[in-house]
Amino acid sequence: MELTRGSVVGGGRPVFRVLGPLEVRGTSGPVPLTGARQRVVLAALLVRANRVVPLGDLVDAVWPERPPATARDQVVNVVSALRRLVGRAAGEGWLETQPPGYVVRLGPGQLDLEEFEGLVRTADAASAASRPEDAARALRGALSLWRGPALIDVPAPFAATEARRLTELRLAAVEKLMDAEFAAGRHREVVPELTQLVAEYPLRERLRGQLMLALHAAGRTAEALAAYRSGRRLLVDELGLEPGAALQRIERAILTDTEVAEPATAAPTSPPAQLPRDIADFTGRRAEIAAIRERLQAPASTAVRVVAVVGPPGVGKSTLVNHVAHGLRAEFPGGQLHTSLRGDRDPGEVLAEMLRALGTPPGAIPEDLPERIRLYRSLTAQRRLLIVLDGVADAAHARPLLPGDPGCAVLITSRSAVTGLEGTHRITLGAMSSDDAVALLGATAGPGRVTAEPAAAQMIAELCGRYPLALRVAGARAAARPELSLRRLAERLGAPERRLDELRAGDLDVRSTMAAGIGTLPPELALPARRLALLGVGSFPLWTVVAILGVTAEAAEDLVDQLVDRQVVEYAGVDDAGQHRYRFPELIRLYLRFPNRHTAADAWSGRSVSA
Repeated sequence: MELTRGSVVGGGRPVFRVLGPLEVRGTSGPVPLTGARQRVVLAALLVRANRVVPLGDLVDAVWPERPPATARDQVVNVVSALRRLVGRAAGEGWLETQPPGYVVRLGPGQLDLEEFEGLVRTADAASAASRPEDAARALRGALSLWRGPALIDVPAPFAATEARRLTELRLAAVEKLMDAEFAAGRHREVVPELTQLVAEYPLRERLRGQLMLALHAAGRTAEALAAYRSGRRLLVDELGLEPGAALQRIERAILTDTEVAEPATAAPTSPPAQLPRDIADFTGRRAEIAAIRERLQAPASTAVRVVAVVGPPGVGKSTLVNHVAHGLRAEFPGGQLHTSLRGDRDPGEVLAEMLRALGTPPGAIPEDLPERIRLYRSLTAQRRLLIVLDGVADAAHARPLLPGDPGCAVLITSRSAVTGLEGTHRITLGAMSSDDAVALLGATAGPGRVTAEPAAAQMIAELCGRYPLALRVAGARAAARPELSLRRLAERLGAPERRLDELRAGDLDVRSTMAAGIGTLPPELALPARRLALLGVGSFPLWTVVAILGVTAEAAEDLVDQLVDRQVVEYAGVDDAGQHRYRFPELIRLYLRFPNRHTAADAWSGRSVSA
């Protein structure tokens, strides 16, 4: 029962093959691909068949490092040559120009990769219906499409990355096949295949465990234990690791002559579902929710849909984005990825996590960042994913984590305006409306409290700057102290130098949240911001910045622009004299004045600059 070779049948149409050397076969035989660049460009188009591939991606495929000035023209010429060359077998319309690039139009049975994936899906359905014979038949048909290492004759880094992904899909299909054969009772028959596979992939523990099960079921227990021992020696010598828990369980079961728990026929890999839990009392933000949903549910184009929700700390960016993402899960059946970047996490580390979540074994994750990016884009091109990047520092921080396929969408939160992130729709989140702020306070403290003391509730909402985090803390304190009236709580919050100290409940701490964002300002911004915060005015024009800091008008404008970009200062409109005015959100102003739980006089000490 060897894995036999075969071919897809295009029904008289040309067939394209990537599961082995790149090949195009017409009705009269193979189509000669005479140049390396032709193979690279065609391979890049085929692995994204029926999807638009931007011209820039094709340039990157041919010249991954330093493309020449004429790179785009050269790729256009290669595409024209391919269109003529393959067109003799494929006919008109197989390769279309569609801005910003090109798309290969293929039907059923014309691409071996799509045929392979379709047969694996058929096998998954048969396994779920407890039909192992049908599952095994479909999987053998899928594996027969392989003619050798994928894209082995395509000389490009992207092809090597894609080949690793495809090899992983092949091995996963092999493991599913062995499970199906076990379920059909054919342990003895698959021993030769598994022996060959373990010799080819000696570090793949799943295959070794299946070989041990097959040998044990065939009455060859000593050989099953020998397979374990040789695998253990190899793992220890090569990687310094003991075998995994599953392999050790199989060995123990064989040694004790107890029933070996065979793995069930492998089910399809579950889509990632990484969203944090939604909160039951989410309140307000109706306009922002509608704007995000409208953008992410827009008809797909050739570009990934990206929405960035920006705003100061404590304003509820993460909660809003998570709430919207939960409501859109049905729109993205490929799953939801969520990662917290905390403003400083290395994109390479985050990519490794995402690749693992998408089913990439740790040993198959490239070390090189550009290679990780290429593998990530290849994997995300196969599914409709919603990706949440929480806590992005700036555009450069987010760019490596963006997928390339328009079927995906990305939600970003950031304390900066992420200017420079192309094609991004930005939503700036500010304070809640008065009504929504009071409603959130009531949802947290209890609606009866707000109804009993409406004026005090309104005062608390304003003292909290109408920021969701502060309102939740105030509500939590009120809920924990039923005897504490809202009026008394408002009085305690009324002292500016103590307000941030009061806004702390359990692990919810407004001051710590402010410190994570505002407290990390570089000194050239922190010192001027604190001097301006000490003014104690509601808003200020640029000439005030000039006078207080003793700088030129241009320097004042640049400083304020940077503070606005970092969500420390917000635009307040134009006054009667035609001057643009700016203001600090209330809680940010308080943090700048009292960063270390000091008095007002102490807050302007040298210690506060580094807080």
